Amino acid sequence: MQLSNVVQDLWQIQRIKRLIRTQSMSGPQCLISVRETACKDPSCEGPATEIKIVRFDLREVRTTIHKAPCDVTDEDITKFVEKIWL
Repeated sequence: MQLSNVVQDLWQIQRIKRLIRTQSMSGPQCLISVRETACKDPSCEGPATEIKIVRFDLREVRTTIHKAPCDVTDEDITKFVEKIWL
């Protein structure tokens, strides 16, 4: 893997984390893990983005967005955040 690909992947992961923190207004009070993984769903082609959040109350929430991190949109994150913070 070339250095430029590593930098781009890291940038996309940080972008997703920033979107989650901004939209959930959680700031640094939660741990957010984002990683690209191979999708195990037969109807999904290509990579997926796994997101794990450990909130301040130690509640853990996980989701998979069936897109590569570079394809994850603000709308994808908004749907996820609305679902877990309601």
